[in-house]
Amino acid sequence: MRLLLVMPTGLRVGYDDYFSSSPLGIETLAAHARAHADVVLADMRGKGHDVEAHADRLLAMEPDMLGLSVNSAPHTNYALSLAAAIKRRRPGLVILAGGQQATFLTEEMLNPGHIDAVVRGEGEFALCEILAAGDYRGIAGVSWHDGRTVRNEPERPLIQEMDTILPPARDLLPDRSRYRMGAYRVEGIESSRGCPFECSFCSVRNFHRGKWRPKSVGRVLQEIDEILRLYREPKVIYFADDNFCQDIRRVEAICRGIVQRKTDAYFWCQGRVDQLARHPEVIEWMGKAHFSAVLVGLETPNPRQLKQSRKGITVAQMARAIELLHAQDIGVWGTFVLGLPGETPEETETTGEFIGSADVDVVQITVATPIPGSDLYEEAVASTGPVARDWDSYDFTTPTMEGQLPKEQMDAIMHRAYLRVYLRWRFVRSLFTRRTNLARLRRTALRVFSSWIWFLVRQRVASLFRRRRAGSPARAGREAPKPTRHAPVEPAGGLPLLVPHPAG
Repeated sequence: MRLLLVMPTGLRVGYDDYFSSSPLGIETLAAHARAHADVVLADMRGKGHDVEAHADRLLAMEPDMLGLSVNSAPHTNYALSLAAAIKRRRPGLVILAGGQQATFLTEEMLNPGHIDAVVRGEGEFALCEILAAGDYRGIAGVSWHDGRTVRNEPERPLIQEMDTILPPARDLLPDRSRYRMGAYRVEGIESSRGCPFECSFCSVRNFHRGKWRPKSVGRVLQEIDEILRLYREPKVIYFADDNFCQDIRRVEAICRGIVQRKTDAYFWCQGRVDQLARHPEVIEWMGKAHFSAVLVGLETPNPRQLKQSRKGITVAQMARAIELLHAQDIGVWGTFVLGLPGETPEETETTGEFIGSADVDVVQITVATPIPGSDLYEEAVASTGPVARDWDSYDFTTPTMEGQLPKEQMDAIMHRAYLRVYLRWRFVRSLFTRRTNLARLRRTALRVFSSWIWFLVRQRVASLFRRRRAGSPARAGREAPKPTRHAPVEPAGGLPLLVPHPAG
């Protein structure tokens, strides 16, 4: 049995050539599945969106079963189109889908008839049971179509002993040259899963049923040791956890272990400003352990919107956490959200202005998007009926809910905010300071920002050229583009989903 696990492509957003991370999710699935099958992996990100060519390429690997990771909205249409193209060539090939988007949109995955089954929730042990049984029917956590309706097998319990999850099978993607941030190799570690907080715009809590489950400190340090052994060049190790700082004493213990190893690797993680602001002593250990960046969700300076979205933080905690991190030479990767429900145009403008003054080193701005699985999605359906289901527009830069500003206005606010951050004199001057972590991160941010600007210029020129050709009399009436080529929406706004994530 040959199992092919595929990481689909999403939207091309302009920094792809400069920044890329490994598909940690399918590598972890592969580590478990290889006990039952000959496993091969395919990372289709950055390889265009021609599903017909991709189908031929994947089938050349001669799989007996194929698994698609559908972990976010921009993967959805591509994954469905790819499954259809594969089924036209190999009708009998079993195709599975998993990931957050597949879990929350089970019927949408199965009803077209090209995907045979969806593995809901965590997939490691369900996939092993499917392979051992040679059948997905009767396996807990699986949904499948019987020809008339979708059949949902009983829920699978969450994995409680996180140390039973095997380390990712990095050897199955031996050419890792593309997984970089500039001069640094980027490798990920998942040290915990889930988040107990209730942010309305996030689907993580519902996917993990409100639970946060950590691996032991010893297990985390073992995975760090393995990366240090395998890859000698300069590297960034990022913790792909949605809330690495949930257990602050565990963070301290991991940092102490890293310090003992005397490594020159840098580390990134995601955390909450309320947790960080209360523990300067742990931030000090993070500095000693070479943490060079922490992603924090700042979202908005509007107290009403923070409360309504159930974020649970204050502007004072934002400022305090940023101050403490900078004091230890740790960069702040701040994420912000525009267009939350009930936000007035003036409040959206205020958030855009706040971004430029928040003293963060890297900015990630998104438009509030009702992604399936989030409370925001359920609230949008309850208040206005079914939301728009053009999943390519769920790129986190395109307004998709009633009451949000038009895209042109939203883009303008985002562009001005990015320019305020990356072209302010304090930021530019810091690029020429001594080689501190903050200076490194800011130089990296500027390079990513420059890559995105150059991407937008190329896309604009290409768009004008296409319009000119389409309007040419000589081309009138010629055939339209092939419908099997999935052409995603090109986001013109921010830098969405810039942080590595275990998508897959």
